[in-house]
Amino acid sequence: MHDEAHPLRVVISDDHPVVLMGLRSLMRNFQNDFCIVGEASQGKELLALLTKQPCDLLITDFSMPAGEDSEDGLQLLRRLRRRYPELRIIVLTMIHNLALVRGMLAAGANGVVAKTAMTRELLQAMQVVSSGQAFLGEGMQGALSHAAKADAAGSGPDETDSAAANMEMLSPREAEVVRMYANGLTVTQIAERLRRSVKTISQQKSDAMRKLGLTSNTQLYEFARGSGLLT
Repeated sequence: MHDEAHPLRVVISDDHPVVLMGLRSLMRNFQNDFCIVGEASQGKELLALLTKQPCDLLITDFSMPAGEDSEDGLQLLRRLRRRYPELRIIVLTMIHNLALVRGMLAAGANGVVAKTAMTRELLQAMQVVSSGQAFLGEGMQGALSHAAKADAAGSGPDETDSAAANMEMLSPREAEVVRMYANGLTVTQIAERLRRSVKTISQQKSDAMRKLGLTSNTQLYEFARGSGLLT
């Protein structure tokens, strides 16, 4: 349990130095409440850091592409949750794909904040999450609520909602495969990183394309770029 007489120990992780700089600057004014005790720039480095540096709260990017032996995305969140069941985790991300946001929460994130809203929402997220509650940024909360209402109503989407509806067709695993493929990994590399068979990854990619009505890898990349799957 956190001792409220001392600052909350925070680890920050992002592959963009500017974001790390922004986080340091943001928390500089709240040193009585939060203290950065470690930084990492990719999944492997983060996992190694946490074995040596205890912390109360982790703020991490979702997509941190690195070497073949590193991790990011849903796989990293699941590993963090298994290893550190009590650790509070906030995902700070540019990704706004609803399937992946739901996947982040299911994988163990306690909060999700858009990087574009970092200065407005992150401090609130840190306070809410550190108190044991869940936090969703305003934009993501609104999108999830809209999707839930549409599902409950059972109404079909109009043309302006078609992109969001297509995103809703994907499972978190399919969305993750599309994200990694569009970020430049091959099916074989995705299979190795996610510890699934090449056949399974290939099938998930094919299922995603079929659900989305896409027939080429170029179309798949364009969909990923326009649907909040890329950083």
